[in-house]
Amino acid sequence: MKFKRRSTGSKTRLLSREQLAIWLDALDPPAAGISTIDGFLAAMAVSPRCIEPEAWMVTILGERARNVLEGTRMAAAIRSILARYEQICDELAESPETYAPVYMRTDDGEVLLEEFANGFFTGMRLALDAWTPFVSDPEIGYPLAMLVGHSSQTGGPTWIDQLADPTAKGALADAWRVVPDIILLVHDRCYETRTASMLPADTAEVFVTGMLD
Repeated sequence: MKFKRRSTGSKTRLLSREQLAIWLDALDPPAAGISTIDGFLAAMAVSPRCIEPEAWMVTILGERARNVLEGTRMAAAIRSILARYEQICDELAESPETYAPVYMRTDDGEVLLEEFANGFFTGMRLALDAWTPFVSDPEIGYPLAMLVGHSSQTGGPTWIDQLADPTAKGALADAWRVVPDIILLVHDRCYETRTASMLPADTAEVFVTGMLD
């Protein structure tokens, strides 16, 4: 994923969340929605393995995310998604109390966690082998189950749809309230493993410069 400059030298502006949502909804073939992307970005921010944005952006937007022309709507969308990713990373590292996931809501204000959970699980699948030892640890695995249990991308109905016990179903339905705590827990526990998998500093600098400049 690289931006090609136009001869006019026009600089790409960021899209608002609403503008990005409208743009995503109009794509053909369709792309993931805002909440799904936010869950995916959260998984990228806390993953035990550092994955380059060049690799995961294609998971979100498909092959159209490659060789993008600067100044286009696509470039603006990519920059906006990268800006949200950087915001999540910064908030989790420096001011975790400010981190707020983006959820879908019904007209009545009910929070729907499924899309966020789908995005998070899709992000996990990019490095499942790295996630395995952490998921196997009950201190991380059980809280993660509260989040991933809402995903319909795990090969069947969501766990919440499978629950017959109204009390248990109600408890899982309120999991969205503790998702920020779950994300922060995973971020802190996976920090050392994630840091060890990062690109060397000089390589990372060249990559980011080539992608954003």
